Amino acid sequence: MKVINVELSVIPGKQAAYEAFIADLVSGSSNEAGNISYHHYKDVNSKTEYEIIEHWKDADAVEFHNNTPHFQKFLSGIGDFLTKDPVIIRMDYDE
Repeated sequence: MKVINVELSVIPGKQAAYEAFIADLVSGSSNEAGNISYHHYKDVNSKTEYEIIEHWKDADAVEFHNNTPHFQKFLSGIGDFLTKDPVIIRMDYDE
């Protein structure tokens, strides 16, 4: 299993637009065949910090995800919402 955590710092005042933008990614990713779980959270201690936690069946599922239209849309537009580059943590788990 592949686990990916993505920390996102959103520009103050753009939270509502960001949340609308990210909804397509979360919905599309959650419905992919190789997805085990895909969740987007807002930090309870911050108005502008968010995290995506993804669980994928295997590397092939991640590769498929990386080429989907909803992920490509995310990549091309996410920079409009962030104060800094996302922090990405990737982990492998044997089942």
